[in-house]
Amino acid sequence: MLIYIQSFMRKFLSLSIASIMLASSFLAACSSGSKPAESSVESTAAESKASSSAESKTADGEGTILKMLVPGYDSGYLKEELDNGIAGFEKANEGVKVEIVSVGWDELNSKIVSLYQAGDAPDIMLTGSRTLKQLASLGVAEDLSANITDEFKSKRVESVLATGQVNGKQYGIPMAFSSRALYYRSDLIEKAPTDWEELFETAKTVHTNNPDVYGFAIPTDVTSGTDELLNFIYQNDGALVNDKGEITFNTEANVGTLEYLKKFNDEKLVPDVVSTAREDQAKLFANGNLAMFVSGPWEQETLDAAADKAPYKVAALPAGVKQAETLVTDSYVISSISKNKELAWKFVEFMGQPEYQRPVSEAFGWFPILKEEFNDERFKTEFMQAFAASIEYGISEPQVEDWDSFNKAFLTAVQKAVTGEMGAKEALDEAQAEIAQ
Repeated sequence: MLIYIQSFMRKFLSLSIASIMLASSFLAACSSGSKPAESSVESTAAESKASSSAESKTADGEGTILKMLVPGYDSGYLKEELDNGIAGFEKANEGVKVEIVSVGWDELNSKIVSLYQAGDAPDIMLTGSRTLKQLASLGVAEDLSANITDEFKSKRVESVLATGQVNGKQYGIPMAFSSRALYYRSDLIEKAPTDWEELFETAKTVHTNNPDVYGFAIPTDVTSGTDELLNFIYQNDGALVNDKGEITFNTEANVGTLEYLKKFNDEKLVPDVVSTAREDQAKLFANGNLAMFVSGPWEQETLDAAADKAPYKVAALPAGVKQAETLVTDSYVISSISKNKELAWKFVEFMGQPEYQRPVSEAFGWFPILKEEFNDERFKTEFMQAFAASIEYGISEPQVEDWDSFNKAFLTAVQKAVTGEMGAKEALDEAQAEIAQ
């Protein structure tokens, strides 16, 4: 699903609530209606569902247990914010207990599918909106369209809400919306690069003058690498999925993007491409070993703590043949086999109240889910304006039938091309053939 941000976002830079109300949406969604290959998944889940039809009960048999799957919870991801919301929900709903099922980010999608197949899917799942097409096609996600009332929509940024749709049906309720910017060492770089040529030349100059400092970074980790690489794909007027929902790895534009990124590796301007993860970039920067990288506002705390050693600024993403960036949303999903669907929806609505949604948005510098958030002071800072600047050119992550296979094939091709193990065209042809099997 591609989502294009309209010129309305220019008005967001002034944070005028009037401008928000004048624009009914800044996102337009489209998705493919193709069917998945895994046709046996639904029947397997249905059989498991029949064998586990009772509602989850608390130990004393009096209350109801609502299970929610959250990636990275055990390592602290949104723990404080979710715990606070859960406490409020349990207090407001006597006899209800919300239990967190924590999984690793790398196994998130496969875990959701396997739990569903076993008839043990949690009532609520927090996942990337990019996987909604797969979850909807497999029957994992409940269609929530009937719950989307005018009152519900009136409180939300409808264009962001639309990122939770597949074929016009609402399968996810977005709870996180992020944008990207370029972080750069303000003591080493006088003027932030504004296009691809300047980005490469700036990285080369910094590294030449400071051999211990990498000019840039190209993360290719399975968790977040694709999100960041898509910035370059889109900036070169490329796409990994076309308007028909067909995977398009090996286009001329995408080959050109990988050939451009290879130049950074050829000149040794980046740390090891294969082993570098997005989360490594801020650490390298804070330690004085990296001059520029692309990421979201959540890096601010780490960089502020090291600002004496590595002073920094942020700027809008450099343009390729056009300005573009990857926009990412994460959503609440309700299991289609949950015995507590009404209660699960009640929880999702509860967490969407400003007192609970706002702390979630603030935790990682995310952008508004609720219209009310547009008035928040944090969006008026120079820091956040750099991230807001690219939103109007944003394109969402592609939605595909099998994200894990798609993600792995693409990242493997990038690694092979950028390191020179294979030519860019050859690597993308290989990935295209692999994903077509």
